[in-house]
Amino acid sequence: MDKIRNILLIILFFQLLIFLYVKLIHEETPSLVMNNNVITLESLIDDSINEIIYGVKKLPQSSEYTLWDKKMIAKLNHEIQIFNDEMKKIVDESMPIQNNKEIESIKIAKIITKTRTKEATLKVSLSKKVETYAKEKLGQKYVWGATGPKSFDCSGFTREVFLGTTGIKIPRVSRDQAKVGLHVDYQKLKRGDMVFFDTEKKYTGRVNHVGIYLNNGNFIHASSAKKKVIITNFKKKPFYKKRFLWGRRIVKHKS
Repeated sequence: MDKIRNILLIILFFQLLIFLYVKLIHEETPSLVMNNNVITLESLIDDSINEIIYGVKKLPQSSEYTLWDKKMIAKLNHEIQIFNDEMKKIVDESMPIQNNKEIESIKIAKIITKTRTKEATLKVSLSKKVETYAKEKLGQKYVWGATGPKSFDCSGFTREVFLGTTGIKIPRVSRDQAKVGLHVDYQKLKRGDMVFFDTEKKYTGRVNHVGIYLNNGNFIHASSAKKKVIITNFKKKPFYKKRFLWGRRIVKHKS
């Protein structure tokens, strides 16, 4: 493309030189301009050279320059436009395949970028969606056997949250929910993990309560003691730390 541009600049430069040359040596009166419709740039140059050789050429007077300039400039502009149109056609015909390949490459790159962005967003945001959706239920009533949308028991609450955010249908009761997903120890809990407890007065090691881990030692659950959905901190409520059994992970996290 640089070579073509340089060629065009050289051609335009020579056209300018020809224009100045013809202007200095050729006289064209308004009547001649109006009546002669077939004058070409080549004929003007040839006529001017012949007139100079035979000594009959006179330079135009200053009063005649304006009309002459306008007509000559218009003629040159017209020829330049024709030349530019032809060059553009040649360039477009010689480079369509390359241009199409570049366009397709750009389109493919955009599609790949969007796909990777969506995949990363999915992995990062699913656990956040679980947290956000669960917090929207804060304060709603605890009712044994309820599964929502306005009241829950502990396992009805977790089932509703995961169904509403991930579309995953986990089992209805806590002891069955404790069997799905990946087993997680307390030290490795992440946001969105289910946390299971034995909260009976006499410890048996069997699951009877479930919640969802948030962050920084907090988990959200439908509490039978408080009769509503609440957030509890393991450090502030050491009873839950002592009665913690294990966690289960069904939401993927960014590796």
